[in-house]
Amino acid sequence: MSKIVQNMDEMKKTKISFSIVPITETNGQDVINSIEKYFIRDEPLNESVELFKEEESVLKYRNFSTNLLHTGLSFMAVSETGEVMGVILNSVMSMDDYIIQQYSDENFDPSSRFDDIEVLLNKVRRDIDLFGKFPNVNINRIMELKLISVNEAFRGQGVCQALVKKSKELALELGYQMIYTECSSYFTAKAMERCGFQCIYSLSYSDYVDRKGKVVFNVVKPPHECIKVQLFLF
Repeated sequence: MSKIVQNMDEMKKTKISFSIVPITETNGQDVINSIEKYFIRDEPLNESVELFKEEESVLKYRNFSTNLLHTGLSFMAVSETGEVMGVILNSVMSMDDYIIQQYSDENFDPSSRFDDIEVLLNKVRRDIDLFGKFPNVNINRIMELKLISVNEAFRGQGVCQALVKKSKELALELGYQMIYTECSSYFTAKAMERCGFQCIYSLSYSDYVDRKGKVVFNVVKPPHECIKVQLFLF
């Protein structure tokens, strides 16, 4: 066993104290660095299309993440020594936003690997018709968990659960009745279930094809077999 792997295993066995704090402009770059180090490469769809090897896609992901830093809804887990252990980037989604995103890929020709993922997510939103599915719930505005990333060395420490719990507390404080998230990772979907989320939709990667009938994400590694939509209702 390599020294690095051995040290990581030892860290996972030892409980590490951490705090959940809001992401601000001051610590925003630390968050971006963490995402680029642990999320862009590890996320199953990114890895499948080797998104991190395409400069245009990396830049789009960086812009996507940076924009989420300014919502005032995102959090980070910080160790006692100031190290970023994990992040959760959240946003608010309105009914109008949802409808626009649903159909934003009409007549759209993806020019990057990042775009391929966005087209998949838009299809998912068309399929589920979220705002029509819950006519008796006031969900004109809901919180959306857009990205969850945990530093590999600190996985198994309850970081993800703590980040989701803090997001749920804020959503309740702001009066949102629903939290929505799309889980492309098997492990993230399981984590959401442990946090009380329910799956309302899934789509197998092997069944998803582009307009030419080609499977887009044909090298997603097990156990990541499908994308799931998870909801939490207050």
